[in-house]
This record gives sequence, structure tokens and C-alpha cells, in this order.
Amino acid sequence: MSKKENKKIDFYVVPKNEWQMPIEKGYKMACCDCGLVHAMDFKVIDPDTNKVIKNARAILRARRHETLTKQLRKNKY
Repeated sequence: MSKKENKKIDFYVVPKNEWQMPIEKGYKMACCDCGLVHAMDFKVIDPDTNKVIKNARAILRARRHETLTKQLRKNKY
């Protein structure tokens, strides 16, 4: 048997407040503060019918909420 190699994974460092166009399933996001990697899935739906809109793309922007982050860390740790 051969040893499994540990592959280095490079992450794209997103500039602050930059919008991202994720893939629909299996998008991975690493948090800058907690060091966790989150697997995220997205859909774009029609708000009137709640049906998925085909060939549409979702965009997202993630940023730290300073007040809630401090509150959570204070209570958690």
C-alpha cells in the first residue's frame, strides 16, 4: 500500500467587501477568524413561485459582523 499524500489546498483570498460568484454546490469558504472551512450550497428562486430559476447565478458577499462576533466569542470562550 502507498501512503496518502497530503495535498496543499490554496485558497483565494477575497478582498474586503468583494462580491463572489460561487458554484451552485460544494462551494467552500474558509473563515478568516475561526479557521473553519464551510461547505455552502446556493439556489436562486423566483420569490413568487419558490421554484428554482434555471441558468441563473447567485452572488454572495461575506463579512465579519464585529459586534456579534465579539458577543459570541465572549459567551463561548
